[in-house]
Amino acid sequence: MMPARGSVTRRGLLALVGTSAMAGCSGLGGLAGGRRETIRAYDLPDIDEDSALDPPVQPSVPVEIEASHLDAARSRTTSLLARLPLPLGPDDIPNGHVRRELTDAADDATDRLDEALEADTRFAALRALRHARDQARSAAAGWAVVEDGLTVERVRREHRQSVADARSFREDHEYLGRDPVRAALVHARIETALERAVGETRVHPSHEGSDLLAVAAWGEEAESVRALVADVRQLDAQFTASLPNDVGTVGATIRGAAERLLSDVRSRRPDLPPEPTAEEWGVEERLVSDLRRAASRGPKRIAEALGPATAVVDANRRLAYIRALQRVHSRLDEDGGYQIESAADIRSLRTEAYDALQTALEASPVPDLARTVVTDAGGRIASADWELSRIQGEARLSQFDDVIGGYLAGRALARATPEACRQTIDTLGTG
Repeated sequence: MMPARGSVTRRGLLALVGTSAMAGCSGLGGLAGGRRETIRAYDLPDIDEDSALDPPVQPSVPVEIEASHLDAARSRTTSLLARLPLPLGPDDIPNGHVRRELTDAADDATDRLDEALEADTRFAALRALRHARDQARSAAAGWAVVEDGLTVERVRREHRQSVADARSFREDHEYLGRDPVRAALVHARIETALERAVGETRVHPSHEGSDLLAVAAWGEEAESVRALVADVRQLDAQFTASLPNDVGTVGATIRGAAERLLSDVRSRRPDLPPEPTAEEWGVEERLVSDLRRAASRGPKRIAEALGPATAVVDANRRLAYIRALQRVHSRLDEDGGYQIESAADIRSLRTEAYDALQTALEASPVPDLARTVVTDAGGRIASADWELSRIQGEARLSQFDDVIGGYLAGRALARATPEACRQTIDTLGTG
């Protein structure tokens, strides 16, 4: 069972205290039974605000990423940071704003190194290390302006070469594979990384007024593309190595599945539950609206996906949102809503939400496919944890709206995941 995060220490016994019956709560089903209640924070799980947003389910990819590749990224980051005379002082860089920019980048790189060490999956570590690299390069490139006279043009030339490498790789990329589901998951990661590598740069115009900050920004961009290309090559090489020598391509299969899934998602759109029309929106109205918005934008996202593999993965996600919305709406129609009235109710809902994440991974025929949705569900639950961690003293039940909504949305999405995955797998022809 997936442990409930933030529950190692407790504020105390999980019991309802200090409630007072007061009129005034409205919603689709009367979330609090028509009463306004108060709950003491002491009676809720003791959640560390600093770690509350840590994802309970981290992304993965069905490829065995080599430890040596992660070590190389880590070594690259530490070598970049070693170029700076940390901590930077006024004698090093007199301009306080510029000095803080470089210091913050170096601090962020260090934090990401720690994040990579604590990652639950090698793919999550890979992403953390990529961010660590580009932040370390930002700091190192900025310092190189002071130390070595590094110019914007030199760094932009490096960036152009890395982008050219990414374009070349994308042109030669083949959708190799035997199992269409596994292939779609791997190729979706490759499509996304390559699109980021060749996409528009994120250098802010405000940096143009400072040579040092401009060099730092372009250094970050150059390193980001360089790291993306290295990671894509690693994923592609490791995936190809895991396949038989005579394996063919599954591009046509993936493209066909993407088209059929898009057609199915489009056909479901007219039957989505309507937008709530209550004059005053409570937790349940916002929950329905939130899930409906995620479900209804599915066709556009799938049609504009970066490639067929990404389209399949996102279609699977949209099918889960559609089912989650239908599940929630049926509950409201049949039972009149969710009765959340006490600290014990919130604790129980939180536990159910975390259990749903674990169950979704265990009940889905391909856990790696399920994980692409469960990470979304986990993100909503983590956000609810963060909101809960900020509540102090004695609070009205209405102050828990975001907490309750996050747990309900995460639980519904997780519970809808296995069925969505089964449809996607069947569409790919492996069910």
